[in-house]
Amino acid sequence: MTRRALAPLALPVLIACAPAPAREPGRAAPGRLDATPGMVLGGACTTSGPERCFDARDDNCNGLIDDGCGLPTGYLQFAVAWAEEAADVELEVTDPNGELAEVGRATASGLVKQRDCPGESRECHGQNLENVYLEAGDPPRGRYSVRVRLERLGGAEPPIRATIGARIGPKSHQAAVELTAEGASETLSLVL
Repeated sequence: MTRRALAPLALPVLIACAPAPAREPGRAAPGRLDATPGMVLGGACTTSGPERCFDARDDNCNGLIDDGCGLPTGYLQFAVAWAEEAADVELEVTDPNGELAEVGRATASGLVKQRDCPGESRECHGQNLENVYLEAGDPPRGRYSVRVRLERLGGAEPPIRATIGARIGPKSHQAAVELTAEGASETLSLVL
């Protein structure tokens, strides 16, 4: 699979995709998603064609992020993708209990971080995408914090352009962000 460069965007935009089907019995209703001041939320989904892999987007507006690309998903899913192979962008998702999702271990609420890119041995092969998802069951009620932070440039020139994807039940959202220096971050907050 070839890596496709993310197109630079003039303004960060969050796009909600797919109409909301009836809620499954026992499932939490989609919650409120807020962002760092300056990150624009809103808009409508425009299908851009078939799903493309490793871009943290719902390209075909079916409510799933990078479906068919081998990424696990759940009722909640958060992803970040960026093109600069050497840059290290961290996806840090904290559940309502204050527990951080980590690679190889599920939180008590069931959040799992699939992988850490680019990784010590470059196991992401230049397809930099980090993915946190709810492994099973209903998400606990409360506030989820989603922070995207530029850990290190690794020789890449700033700004690092990244796409944040969020799936909350039957809807997916996306936002384009620019991280201008090591330590720079953007935050989303989800309240269920």
